[in-house]
Amino acid sequence: MVSTNKKLSGCYRRVLTFLLAVVAVSLIAGGVIYRRVGGPEGGRYWMAERALNGVEKHLKSNNRPDGISEDQVIAAFANVREAIRQRKVSLTSLYRVLKSYQTEFHNTKPSTPEAETFLIELEKTILRDAIKE
Repeated sequence: MVSTNKKLSGCYRRVLTFLLAVVAVSLIAGGVIYRRVGGPEGGRYWMAERALNGVEKHLKSNNRPDGISEDQVIAAFANVREAIRQRKVSLTSLYRVLKSYQTEFHNTKPSTPEAETFLIELEKTILRDAIKE
């Protein structure tokens, strides 16, 4: 009976040590990633870029109207992506524009004027002081 209790307590000690090590490594990795992203402010911009990438992928894959060239789409999204990296974009406006695209064109292909309007609205989310002259 005593030897069984000693075996179990030794097992619990090893499991507890292992779990503490895993938690410590996870916390350190989480802290490093959090600082690398830029804290809570950087997290918002990181999420905005991920949402932008998803909409771009959706628009480029079979949902791009024939009247819009792929280069136009790439250029518009690249401008906004660069503004996000420089923190020169209105996140509220960007999320509004991306959400409107997702709700309107989730299962349908936009027409050429609708896609042009979307790209114009997308570029309007870039803050004025960030526009290169």
